[in-house]
Amino acid sequence: MKVLIIGGTRFLGRHLAESFLRNNHEVTLFHRGKTAAPGLFQGVEEIIGDREQDLSPLEKRSWDAVIDTCGYFPKHVRKSAEALRENVSSYLFVSSVSVYEDQSVRYLTEEARTAVLKDPDTTEIGENYGALKAACEKEVQKVFGEQALIIRPGLIVGPHDYTDRFTYWPHRGAQGGEILVPEMKDPTIRFIDARDLADWIVRMAENQENGVYQAVGGSYNFNDFVQQCIANQNAAAIVSVPESFLVEEKVGEWVEMPLWISSEEYRGLDYADDTKAINKGLVFRSMEETIQDTVAWSRTRNLDLDDWKAGLHPDKEADLLQKWKQKVNKK
Repeated sequence: MKVLIIGGTRFLGRHLAESFLRNNHEVTLFHRGKTAAPGLFQGVEEIIGDREQDLSPLEKRSWDAVIDTCGYFPKHVRKSAEALRENVSSYLFVSSVSVYEDQSVRYLTEEARTAVLKDPDTTEIGENYGALKAACEKEVQKVFGEQALIIRPGLIVGPHDYTDRFTYWPHRGAQGGEILVPEMKDPTIRFIDARDLADWIVRMAENQENGVYQAVGGSYNFNDFVQQCIANQNAAAIVSVPESFLVEEKVGEWVEMPLWISSEEYRGLDYADDTKAINKGLVFRSMEETIQDTVAWSRTRNLDLDDWKAGLHPDKEADLLQKWKQKVNKK
């Protein structure tokens, strides 16, 4: 196949490029050159450009499939789809499981109602993220119809995860010492290794699949996950604290304390149904392998403490541990 990846140098896009290449496909990357300088992949054609500004570099070219890894605004996705409609056989759009209107509902399937974007011209992602992704899906479907393939992942994790939302825990476990951990009322968590998602997307593209598929990932117990993160770390000790303590101390959910969500408003996403994708061959590697590979990659970054995008700062963690011990001793 001849494949065009919009993006392709950052996290999932990077793993997609690697997987397509491993499977002997011809890859072209269309990116801005900001995340990675040209030359990341040997022998891959790179077109430097910004789809928000100018899509002319893609004109008079043809590919079997385009993989859109970084569409956030419907007007930009619409322009990309329209520009490629006559030159590409299928359009695969990487969306999000966050598209649903009611994310508290458990066992969501692809047919659930999606959120409606109140302002189609908004430039703010934030709270509009799910609705924006849902609007982007519709633009792709309008242009490509049955030649559109929509993928709705959950939390994507693994090597090259620039968000640190997952990486914090394997990295923190490897550091040892006393580790502050939320005592979740519901410890169910979901995530998917970017490499598993990428390999499956490649197979879906090869088979010319269409439609909408959730790919939320394996279901895990948060406590088992943390235990695995400290495996073989004799100096590590978990200090579990109630969610009420974290709320009282104004610890931020999901980003400051990764994978922790106390509100029922979003709990349904950790129970979304992957059956449709699994029936199309989606498989998940072991949690242990993802943790080990993420730690190995994270060690190569040599980040300063203040450069992490997610997770408790060590100073705040130490302060919270001290407060919790004082609280326990007063009882």
